[in-house]
Amino acid sequence: MKKITLLFTIMFSSAVYCQNTDVKIYVEKTETASFDQYDFIKKVNQFYPDILVSKQVTNNITNNLKVQEILTSDFLYETPKECDFYRVSIAKLNTYLDYFYKLKDGTVVYGDIRLFSGSVVRTLYRMKDKVRSLEYYVDGKLLNEIK
Repeated sequence: MKKITLLFTIMFSSAVYCQNTDVKIYVEKTETASFDQYDFIKKVNQFYPDILVSKQVTNNITNNLKVQEILTSDFLYETPKECDFYRVSIAKLNTYLDYFYKLKDGTVVYGDIRLFSGSVVRTLYRMKDKVRSLEYYVDGKLLNEIK
């Protein structure tokens, strides 16, 4: 009797456990940029012309078969002539983006750009060999540079 009770307990508890799991699917979709994304990247490009404008994005989406949620969106570009690699990714709230690019001379440039109180704030990291610098900009104007 004890063995049968134990067997039933294991069977029913594992069935209940299996029903509570949540399946998530990660998908990438290439789409046209939303109005908010395009507006944000145009505003950024006005102050920082090295961040290029694009109308196409690759959305990184998570889907649990009930709700679909965009995690991040990567703008699609042809790699500029002066770069070996170029990537710009925008967060789901369309007020924050990350960028990363590597120039042909080996300089690596990366950082983030945010909307803050109506201003476009940029943090820029630059590395070439052993020389590193950090720069802060607000609306295209250099505030501080650390080497």
